[in-house]
Amino acid sequence: MICLKELLTDYGPASIFIGFVHYNLVSIVYNIVPDGYMDEIFHIGQTRRYCQGNYSWDPMITTPPGLYVLAIPLFCGRERYLNSLLYPLLFLAACRFRSRFTRSSLGLSSLSVICLPVLLHSSLLFYTDPLSLLLTLLSFSLPPLPSSFFFLLSLSVRQTNIGWAFLYASSVLISSISPSSIIRSSLSVLPTLSPFVLLAITFLSFLYINGGSIVLGDASAHKPVVHLSQPLLFVLFSSLHTWPHVLPLLPSIASHSIRPSSVILIFILPFTLYSFYYTHPYLLADNRHIPFYIHRIVLSNYFFRLLLSIPILISISFLSFISSSSPRYLRLLFLLSTSIILVPAHLIEFRYFITPFAIWRLSIPSPSIFSSLIELFSNLIIFSCVFSLFLFKPFEWPHEAGVLQRFMW
Repeated sequence: MICLKELLTDYGPASIFIGFVHYNLVSIVYNIVPDGYMDEIFHIGQTRRYCQGNYSWDPMITTPPGLYVLAIPLFCGRERYLNSLLYPLLFLAACRFRSRFTRSSLGLSSLSVICLPVLLHSSLLFYTDPLSLLLTLLSFSLPPLPSSFFFLLSLSVRQTNIGWAFLYASSVLISSISPSSIIRSSLSVLPTLSPFVLLAITFLSFLYINGGSIVLGDASAHKPVVHLSQPLLFVLFSSLHTWPHVLPLLPSIASHSIRPSSVILIFILPFTLYSFYYTHPYLLADNRHIPFYIHRIVLSNYFFRLLLSIPILISISFLSFISSSSPRYLRLLFLLSTSIILVPAHLIEFRYFITPFAIWRLSIPSPSIFSSLIELFSNLIIFSCVFSLFLFKPFEWPHEAGVLQRFMW
């Protein structure tokens, strides 16, 4: 793994430039959208209460207060600029995480990840995504004891990060097991993982105190379901955002797809998309989000939804093929952790895909520098289109005349 000194020497100037660009983008948002928008209304309102010494809790907020506490010292009243400070650190954390797997296109792949359109867009508002991803990537890049501390910090921002703590601890445990002495080697690593045992006990205690719900507020709108279509949509999301890597590999992907498991998937995928696809009331009612239109045009139609089985099958083959250099147990643990996080989620929300996408993308080899550059430019073009709609194409709802609504991910 790349050392901190080498990281700062090689990528420090680039991170400063990223922070400068991000700061100016946030300034543009402040000039056009000066007031809190969407979920920002709750996040900014809670932060400003903290800034005034009022620690009462807004019952509509679902996530813990880590982001709001961090904003208190310097960003009261200009909360969005906190992410301009975090974004250069996120780039460095992505570089360090990727160096665990490969030095191939280290900076370019990390830049592509932080330019993922949904992540970059949400980072220009006062949302939890950049801080949550930063702490998670840092956690994976540290030894178990400091890692457990950073995972605890990440849980203070978003509860679902417990799934990534599970991935880390499980991978350390399995990689430490010796086939010749399974029980002894397993027991020998348990003291190293004891902080994660405490972390798990703390999380289970939180669930018990919170009545079994993972969210802090608005629990009635976030009841868990068995949404098995969510991981399938995530797989499709991942391959679409890395399409420049998919196209050159299509012949290899095709041969990789010709195996017994693919035949089974041909039957499982349509059944899953038909029987385990759920429509949250928020998805149906809010036409400010891109998933609203994807649902209305594609997913709400049974025939179109079943047709998605084909690109999803290709996407599964692509992800499986390009990740084949990773140990099998890591791939299975990643699949399990991603499912633990996504399957209970009733609402289709692309922001839920950010962390699993970043972990996966930063761990795979890049087929070529050229395809990585195309991926980066593609992300920036998509971001620019949606961001322009957000800034310059507001609209009004008939029942809220005079209130501007804006398109978002």
